[in-house]
Amino acid sequence: MHSSELTHDRITSPAYREIPEMTAGAAILGFLPAFRDLDSQETHLSVNLDGSLSAVHLLDSLPDHWVVERDEEGRITALKEGIIAGFMRHGRFFTRAELARLPWDG
Repeated sequence: MHSSELTHDRITSPAYREIPEMTAGAAILGFLPAFRDLDSQETHLSVNLDGSLSAVHLLDSLPDHWVVERDEEGRITALKEGIIAGFMRHGRFFTRAELARLPWDG
């Protein structure tokens, strides 16, 4: 991802906004905000600075080898290409597009 696509605490690219305001509702349904490296398939849950699971996508605790740029305060401002935001549930990573296609009636 390019630095112009990122803010400190959440992804703002068009792909991330594919499902409007899905993050909070997804967490309630057991879908936890996560990130995946498309090259290595390495996945990391989004966590708060204290290490607890986050209800939103946060960049601050992603692995250093994913980071290509930080600001003067050490906050992540750019990730390497191929890092995407999505959700984890029961050990499976879901992209936002996959989540949009799931049948939600039940």
